[in-house]
This record gives sequence, C-alpha cells and structure tokens, in this order.
Amino acid sequence: MLSSLTPRILLALALCACLSSPGMAAKKKQINRCQVFVTGMSDDLQHKAGEMTHMIRKVMLQVPSIQVLDLADRLKAAAPTKTKENLEKAKVQLKSAKAAMREMEYATVIAHAKKAREAFEKMGGYLDPLARYIESILLVGVGHAMQGNMEEASKAFTDVLLLDSHTRLPKTKYEDFVLDAFRKVRAGLASMPLGSVSIKTDPLGANLYRNGKLVGVTPDSMDGIPAGRHFLVTKLPGYQNWGQVITVEAGNLLPLDIKLISGQAGSGFLVISDRAAQAVSDDDLRGEVLRLGQAVGMDWTVLGQLAHDGASLVLRLYLFEYSRARVVYEEELEMEASGYGEEEDIRRFGVAFMRKGLEALRRYREEGDPLAGRSGTEDWFTDDSAAAKKHRNDEAAREDRIKSRENESGDPLDDHDGTEDW
Repeated sequence: MLSSLTPRILLALALCACLSSPGMAAKKKQINRCQVFVTGMSDDLQHKAGEMTHMIRKVMLQVPSIQVLDLADRLKAAAPTKTKENLEKAKVQLKSAKAAMREMEYATVIAHAKKAREAFEKMGGYLDPLARYIESILLVGVGHAMQGNMEEASKAFTDVLLLDSHTRLPKTKYEDFVLDAFRKVRAGLASMPLGSVSIKTDPLGANLYRNGKLVGVTPDSMDGIPAGRHFLVTKLPGYQNWGQVITVEAGNLLPLDIKLISGQAGSGFLVISDRAAQAVSDDDLRGEVLRLGQAVGMDWTVLGQLAHDGASLVLRLYLFEYSRARVVYEEELEMEASGYGEEEDIRRFGVAFMRKGLEALRRYREEGDPLAGRSGTEDWFTDDSAAAKKHRNDEAAREDRIKSRENESGDPLDDHDGTEDW
C-alpha cells in the first residue's frame, strides 16, 4: 500500500529531481503526458495484468512532475442525453431545499431534497459532483430531525456517512439534538453488520469506484462492506461510465454482472493498448506502439508484459518515448505465481522503475539517442500531418482548461456541464 507518508515524499522529491536538472531548465520545459498499460501474454493473466496496471499507476500518480492522463475520462462514450437534464433538475431542487431550510419549512425541505437526491441518482456513472449528492441526503436527514422523526433522520445520516465518513455538521448551524443524532449514527458505524459485493463487467478491466474512491479493477469482490447504500461506478476507456446506488445486506453477497455500453471508440482502444504492450519489446513492431501514442496524445508511456516463466510470473516494464519512438529504459520483476507479497513487491518495483526510468528519460532528452547517426531517416516514424498535430495540441489545451476551471471554480454546480470532466 502507498500509505506511508515519508516514502511518498522521498519518491516525489527523487522523481522531481530526475526531470528538473539545470540542463533541462535551460531548455523548453518538457511536457510529460503519460500512462501505463500492462497486458497478459496469455488469456489467464489478463485480469492480473489489469490489477498490476492499477498498482503501477498508483505509483505514477505520486509524481507531481508528470501528468498521468485520465483515459477513462477522455475516451468515455458520451453521457446519456438525460444526464444534463437530471443535473439541472438536481440543482434546482437542491437550491429550493436550502431556501426552505432558511425559512424553517421542514416538510418542504424534505420534499425538495428527496427530488434532488433522485435526480442525482438517475445520472448513474456520471453523477457529479458527489458532494452535492451527499448534501441533498443530509438535508433530508436534517429535515426529518427538525420534525422529530429521528428514525428517518438516522437512516439519512447513515447514508451520508457511508458515502463519506468524514462528513461533519457545523455546531453553529444545527440544533443540539440534530448534532447528537448525527454523532450517535457516526459512533455506531464501527459496529454495523457487514456484507459483500462481487462485480464483473463485460469487457473486463474497468476501474471500480466505491463512494467516489478507486478500489480496484473488474472483476472484483469487496468484503466487509457496512450494510446499507453505497454508490458504485465503473470506468473503461471507450465505454460509457456505469454507475448505480446499491444496497448491501448484512451477511449476504450481492452479485453484479454489468454489460458496458460501447461508445464511438468502443473496444478499439483496448485492442490498440493491448497490441502496443505486446509489441513494445520488438523494434520491428514499433508502429503498434506509435498508434497508441497518436490515439491519445502521450509524450511517453510505460508498457508492461506479464508472462509465465515456469512456476513463476515475470513482469517486464518498458518506458517508451514517442518523439524518437524508442524504449529508453526497461526492467523486469520475477514473482511467485501464488501472489504472496505481490502488491508490496510491485510497489517497490514500480518506485525503482520510475526513479531509474525518469533519470534515463532525462539523459535521453538532454543527450539524444547515442545510436542515432543523423542519417536523415531517423524521424521516419513521426506523424507530421497537420491533423495529428492539431489533435495533440487540442487535447493539451483541453487538459489545461479543465485544470483551470477546477482551480478557479467556486460552487462546482455553477455553470458546470456535469458530463464533460467526470
């Protein structure tokens, strides 16, 4: 797990140093848009390869000097047409509920807050922002508490705390008996009965989120979940986000089998990324890797191959730089097929790979390819078409606009589409 603060800080400092030497500072700042893809070299290893992609990605996300592209967002299918309508309805109803709260019209608060909650839930995998959804449920609970209906209030407060256990009620804003009811529900969370969920998607390999937090890759099972309502979402490049509020029952397993809806990219991107990972070790097949970079506008990528080696498994990682279409660093890890200690082994391996790989990338960018003889044919692999360049520039500009909106926005519901950057 990446829970230790000191290793994360040391990793971030080390990797920042790799990409911020004086030599590079003197040059135009390099853009580091990247991603990681691990493929199973046999069908039985595809799911484990997806898990390892997730583990290596967690390491990469700790590095502030690189931009790990959210491909599930960039390549997702268009949201259903009703999504924006439901967001607008939720905004209106939530605003009315808050206005009624100021006027102490608690029956009206409950009615509007319930409608806002229903509208949010109809957004499915595009529910955004989650904080406003939680606020609508909280208003239902407060409204019931102010009317003396503590049973319904406790149900709503439980739903709020299952979605976000860190939710707090300001002491100056609510009556003492409302705060006491909320504290009582919070205190009981640790002793709540537990249930389980198993989820399988077609196709496999979607990122799985529970209550807004990334928890794994499908197919997956989650045990020890507090009984109650939880919000599940799956995201897979080329497919619509799937999302649903589920009810986990104490002592029971809830099985979910989801057929994901394909968008314009569909399964094509999965094929491209799989072929790229399989081809990266063969210079004669570098065109397959270039197709991946051109599809999403990356500057470099980490590609991995997971294969059997007798009684062991071997993970080989390659850092591929697109401007010269070359592997600049590679390394492999041998693991027990049983999976014992696998997550920690991959974490350590990923940290070391990124440190050494980014140092190799820095040297490569400063010194160039030592094998290149400047024959005039070394750039044959670049795509100089105006359309390709425009695509990459447009994507980079889009990323900047999104980050600018996130930094400058106040209320995320104001002037927010709700479907463009989930």
